[in-house]
Amino acid sequence: SAALGACHEGAAIEGLCLTKEKPSDAPSSYTTFFHTTSSAQPPLENPGILYWNLSIGNNITYPSAMRFSIDVTSNVALPIFMPGNSSYTAVNFADDGCMYIPKSVDDTVSPPGYFSPPKKLTEWYVCLTRYGYLYQTLVWKIGVQGKPQNPSCQKVEVYRKFN
Repeated sequence: SAALGACHEGAAIEGLCLTKEKPSDAPSSYTTFFHTTSSAQPPLENPGILYWNLSIGNNITYPSAMRFSIDVTSNVALPIFMPGNSSYTAVNFADDGCMYIPKSVDDTVSPPGYFSPPKKLTEWYVCLTRYGYLYQTLVWKIGVQGKPQNPSCQKVEVYRKFN
């Protein structure tokens, strides 16, 4: 297994790249992320914003929220970090630390119904992608059926690790 790290994709834009670091290695600024929730419930299983702190010099950091960049001609979305939190894609973490996105509506049937409880989708893959640069990045496969159309994609599970 390998750690994910923020990688430069453009001006103040970062992707989530596969690193050579192991989850057991000491955290660095580019492998440290924060999950912020706002709920009266216990923090486990709550949706929240995944943040990475962008360093802008002189020990000043600017929180950057993760959001999916979607190309409507593809079936994968790229998680990218951009300064601020006006736009974000919420993620959840299960009790075991696995990152997922809940799905409440079952649109694989007609008429669409509901999942009760919501399904915990883990449609994470690592693929060779090009947003700003060519990297091995984490992507989210859109939809609950099929495989990513990008032939380089390999299925992964993403876990948070506290150090």
